[in-house]
Amino acid sequence: MNFITRTDLTDLSEAELSDLLVLISRELAQAKPGSMEWQSCKISLDNIRREQAARRVIVRPKPPRGPGF
Repeated sequence: MNFITRTDLTDLSEAELSDLLVLISRELAQAKPGSMEWQSCKISLDNIRREQAARRVIVRPKPPRGPGF
């Protein structure tokens, strides 16, 4: 298995990301610790979680500043 990059994840919806996270988590549980498949799963999971976190970021506008501030 090749690991999944953040670029691969940009076109996926939130639901697809969640489903992919579950799928890769199951594959990780079945992989032999330290193997190439295990490492690929770990990298992929990290990238999926980072993509989900990036989408949750809320940009808050700064309040208007009046005279004297």
